[in-house]
Amino acid sequence: MSAPTNTARSSLLGKVFLRVGLTMFAAVVLVAVILVVEFIVHMDTLHDRSLNGQAEDIARYLSIDDEGSVVISLPVALVRAYQRENAQYHYAVVDGQGLMLTASRDISTPLYRGKPEPNSPVSYFKAIDPHSGHQNNGATLRHETRLGAVYIQVLQDAEHDDVLVDSFLDELGEEVLWILLLIFGAILAATFFTLRSALAPLNRVSAHAAAIGPATLDQRLPMVDVPTEIHPLLLAVNSSLDRLQTGFEQQQRFVADAAHEIRTPIAILRAHLGSLELELGKTLERDLGNLERVVSQLLKLAQVDSFVIAKDEMAELHGVVVNAAAFMGPVAIAAGKSIAVTGHTQCTIVGDADVLEVAVRNLIENALNHSPEGSEVEIRVTGRPEIRVLDRGPGVAMADREHIFDRFWRKDRSRASGAGLGLAIVSRIAALHGAEVSVEDRPGGGAIFVLTFR
Repeated sequence: MSAPTNTARSSLLGKVFLRVGLTMFAAVVLVAVILVVEFIVHMDTLHDRSLNGQAEDIARYLSIDDEGSVVISLPVALVRAYQRENAQYHYAVVDGQGLMLTASRDISTPLYRGKPEPNSPVSYFKAIDPHSGHQNNGATLRHETRLGAVYIQVLQDAEHDDVLVDSFLDELGEEVLWILLLIFGAILAATFFTLRSALAPLNRVSAHAAAIGPATLDQRLPMVDVPTEIHPLLLAVNSSLDRLQTGFEQQQRFVADAAHEIRTPIAILRAHLGSLELELGKTLERDLGNLERVVSQLLKLAQVDSFVIAKDEMAELHGVVVNAAAFMGPVAIAAGKSIAVTGHTQCTIVGDADVLEVAVRNLIENALNHSPEGSEVEIRVTGRPEIRVLDRGPGVAMADREHIFDRFWRKDRSRASGAGLGLAIVSRIAALHGAEVSVEDRPGGGAIFVLTFR
């Protein structure tokens, strides 16, 4: 039974994309925070610029009429801003002696009676709004006219500093934030498609690696069109495949050589023992037969371990069972038992018929060894597909079922014959075909060995 595997997967693309996204989001937030902090730090400068701009607007629309009076012709938008009730903005124009020449709504006295700074065109002051009583920020701008210098005084309600902040934040959201979000989305999209394109060669390499098996050990992972960062990994994997292929080929050659070198002296020894008429000779011949059987099973197990099934190779199960039964028929007859083949006559799977026949022979041999004389061993092919070998022996105890397919396991080690390899070979052949082998109780007594294919 294979060990449980951890099916949790982690996507490299997802990790990189998430981290890039979080980094960019943090960068956008940091930029916004820096802008707000810079705005707050330079609030006084912004106030001064705002006051200066307000005064320059008044100066831009100030003129002297033919009678020498000051006339201010503001645009409609500015007129509304200065004339609304509870206005936050005020202005007044005074002459060099501090006498008021003109002013905005509800202003009847100069906004500031202090002297402007002599060496600066603009000076700033604090004043109290005569109507609302609020603290005000103010500025005085010296403006030259054809009749001489006049002084333009402007006020802004300092109790409404949050208006400037709100205006900045609104403008940040309306004019800047959507641009940042658009750039953020564009970079994320470009990052995603770039990463997916960069990782596409890894998917191709993975598919190529998944196709490499015992039958295709000569293939190697491609080194072209892949990121240079994974070249060391690909080189290491290809080097491992080289060593694996070499070891696999050496094992196959060893099995073939061992089969030839071991079977030949055993056959010669059997011929010599057969010429002896002594009882000892017959005993030695039986022992030699057991030795030959064990050696044959060991070689067969080694062959199965290194066997490779081609993907396009097909096996017809009914034909496999019939051939195995015909091969074991003389053994059954000699033991006073019989073999019957039943079930489906057409059932084809992907597999090697010769190797499957070895598995069925071992199951039949096992069933014959444990069946009483005069009984019948049935081999049934079902459409699942399955091969079921039914006997009338003593069955298999529940405690033994987890061991009977282990190599060299025997319940009764006092028996001279058998090495506990027959069912191990069956289990290995089943694994080669992606099948499962199990044992059940047979109704009425006996056991059922089942080979279940996918």
